[in-house]
Parts: sequence; structure tokens; C-alpha cells
Amino acid sequence: MKRLTLDKIVRKFNLKVEAGRDKLTTTLIKANGVNRAGLELTGFFRPNDPHAHRIVLMSSKEFSYISQFNHDEKVTKYEALMASGIPGIIITKKYKDRVLIEVARKLDFPVLETNAILTSEFSQRLGDYIDEFLAPQTEVHASLVNIYGKGILLLGRSGIGKSEITLDLIKKNHLFVGDDRIVVTNKNNRLFGKSSPILKNLVEVRGIGIIDISLTNGYQIIMEETNIDLVIELFNFKTGEVDNTDRLGNEYQTYKILSLEVPLIRIPVSSGRNLANIIESAVAQLKINEAHLKPDPITLMNSRLKAMTD
Repeated sequence: MKRLTLDKIVRKFNLKVEAGRDKLTTTLIKANGVNRAGLELTGFFRPNDPHAHRIVLMSSKEFSYISQFNHDEKVTKYEALMASGIPGIIITKKYKDRVLIEVARKLDFPVLETNAILTSEFSQRLGDYIDEFLAPQTEVHASLVNIYGKGILLLGRSGIGKSEITLDLIKKNHLFVGDDRIVVTNKNNRLFGKSSPILKNLVEVRGIGIIDISLTNGYQIIMEETNIDLVIELFNFKTGEVDNTDRLGNEYQTYKILSLEVPLIRIPVSSGRNLANIIESAVAQLKINEAHLKPDPITLMNSRLKAMTD
């Protein structure tokens, strides 16, 4: 299991350690996101709230607030903040109160400093890094492409032709994400997929070997990560057996990944079928179905106006 400790954040963002250096490798980040210490500096805490255990960022706004208190009052507020269960504090160059550093060193509590010019930009980058690290993740044996802006996960038994179909789709100028081992992440109840690092840009084709897509087709055809909108399962269609595939296509089946359900289409594989064209058509139909589910802008505006006047 991945563990996010403060020392990883220090290295990632090149932070200066002001206090608590010996605790960096043992202090775990367990809560997503970043908190600005607003209410906490006033003495208001919510210990049962998981957000209360986020890492805290303080900058000019917090400095303006704390500056109105005397030394002893500051010490009391800082001690309460550090005892509240937060893993650490990050300050910007705009936070110029040295009392915080004094208290942190006395308590051996981690306080870090960033050289970032824009606090909002740093907060966003830090929050994204923490969310990415802590997000639920799994790995699936599949190929992943982006077609017409939709992330398509191709499943099927080994040797059924996922990699070959992926190459056909790339030739049609669709975007390649990964082949064979796909890392799927649940970010805020949305699924995203990317290639396993050791197989990045690579496709294995039986009879040819490993192909580097970045060299054969160029980097413009590669997408680092995509949301996953549709799962297509490829299976062998055997002559003489009962055909249980959906011919009407009225409703999608679903495929569960990391507790989320994604629309699923099962497509039989047999000689003579142009699967790349069929998959393109399936994605086009998905986009049509989604468009029909969404109200047009005028209808949406009228409904909101009606709700305001009722």
C-alpha cells in the first residue's frame, strides 16, 4: 500500500524545513486536500471531521489575522492548532510570524516553507498531488484509447486481439493511452486510466514484438491519462452456439471498477468484422445517448427561471 509521508511532499515541492525534521518520514498524510487555517486559528475545531486532519497552509490572510494578537495569545493558538491532529503546517514567504516557528521547534512539530509566488496555484498543485496519491487505485489487463474525446477501456482474454485493434484505432488518429497493464484511479468518484509506467507508449503485437508508439506514430498520438467512459469487452463468437449478445442496444450493461459502474458493451470477435469501425460507431452512439439525456441550454434556463419564480 502506498504511504504518503511529509518527506515526499518536501522533495516533490522543494520545501524548506523550519521545524520537525525528524518526524517527516513517520508523519502520514491520510486526508485528501489542503486546509487554510481560518477557523482553526480562532479556536474552532471539528475533531470528528476527516477534513480536520488535512495538511494546513497559511499565507497572507492568516498572517493578517494572527498579527492582531500578542505573543502569549499566539502561542496558545499555535499550540492548539498543532495538537488538533493535523499532520503539519506549510507557510509561504508572506507568513512572517516567527512565533509559529518558535512553538513548532519547542513541540518538534513539522513546519515547512514554500517559495511559491502564488499561494492559490501552490495550494492547487499540492491538493492535486495529495488527491492523486491517496485516490483508490487498481490495475487491469486491458488496452485504453481515447476516441472522440471518450476514454474506452478494451477488455478481453489474452490473445483476442486488443493490441491489434488498438493499433487500428491509432491509425484512425485516435489517441493511445496504454496497452496490457492499465492503472485505474478513482478521483472524486470519476475513473481515470493511464499506462503502467514500465509499459508507457508500448504495444506488444504477436509475431512482431514490442512497438514504441511514440517512435512509430509520434508523441502527438499519445495521451497521458484519460477519463474512462465506456468499457468494451471483446469475446470469441463461436459458430453454432447461442448468440446472447444485445442486438437492440436499448440499455447498457455495467462494469464495476473501484466501486463505480461504467457502461459496458460486449462485442463478439469473428473473422471479417472491422472491429475498429464497430468501436467507433459504439462511441458515437454513446455520445448521442448522452446528448439526449442532457437538457438543451434553453430548456435548462427556463426550468431555472421557473424555479426562481415559483
